Amino acid sequence: MGRIIHVELTAADLDRAAAFYAEVFGWKAEPSPFLAGYLVAATGEGDGIDGAIMSREYQQQAAIAWLQVDDLEDTLAAVVAAGGEAAGEPQEIPGVGRMVYVRDPEGTLLGLKQPS
Repeated sequence: MGRIIHVELTAADLDRAAAFYAEVFGWKAEPSPFLAGYLVAATGEGDGIDGAIMSREYQQQAAIAWLQVDDLEDTLAAVVAAGGEAAGEPQEIPGVGRMVYVRDPEGTLLGLKQPS
């Protein structure tokens, strides 16, 4: 529980950002079937995590780590009890799982995901 499983990078220009990461690191970005302005990025073979490049219209923070949790509601309660806060309502993405953004006590945005 709490392992980083995904990272989102935000961009003002999705095409420019996707081209940069493709040219420099070989990432393959494709539009999400669930959300406009969101590219799912395969970052390569082997150990590591995949990511996404999304429009800054959704979030302003430059990079957002996503953590896998066993129980979304229990983890949300723990975030609040520890001085953090929910930064939106939990959402269900079919075939993916339940997720929500939270902020730690310093204001850092994190994503929480309970897999399907």
